[in-house]
Amino acid sequence: IKINMEKQASIPIVTHMDEIDVTKLWGIREKEKKKVKDVKLTFLPYIIKAVISSLKENKILNASLEQDAIVLKKYYNIGIAVATEEGLIVPVIKGAEKKSLIEIAKEIQKLSEQARQRTLDLMDLKGGTFTITNIGSIGGMYATPILNIWEAAVLALGKIHEKPLIINGKIQVRKVLPVSIAFDHRILDGAHAALFTNKLKEYLEDPDLLMLVLS
Repeated sequence: IKINMEKQASIPIVTHMDEIDVTKLWGIREKEKKKVKDVKLTFLPYIIKAVISSLKENKILNASLEQDAIVLKKYYNIGIAVATEEGLIVPVIKGAEKKSLIEIAKEIQKLSEQARQRTLDLMDLKGGTFTITNIGSIGGMYATPILNIWEAAVLALGKIHEKPLIINGKIQVRKVLPVSIAFDHRILDGAHAALFTNKLKEYLEDPDLLMLVLS
């Protein structure tokens, strides 16, 4: 643990923040969750699918720094931070790019339950390439999440809330998701983080584009 703390302290971490209008996604999820009987369909599976597509177009965020060399990963193992009585545990969904929305939803539910029951296998905690943490489940908006020392970036999701936005010249009340992307500045810079976030916004704000990812 001491070694990891020393490595963590040596990483120059920068955070990029933005807001995403998820009003249309909210409606899609409300309809879809009524069709699913054997699993709780949250927003996280949709976000994971959009994150993977965004990572494919911004590969530097799915990388690691190994002996002064940046290694781009061709697979997408997504860590999901789970709050437990013993603290935060981050199980990993392996090969998430190969799994359907419902498969990811079921795995999130299973891994989260196992994390809280302390029944996870050690291998369930290893091999992550990118992590997502949901601070909004507790009530926060923005954060600078702790970076896994073997990953280039971590995405923090804030609380979805209603906010007035100007849409086509008119004020509308929309569902807004705050996001914070913390990254290792040795691997990427603010432009990479902004491009990734812009692409993530495209997927989550456009139902037609998102459906292509989910199909």
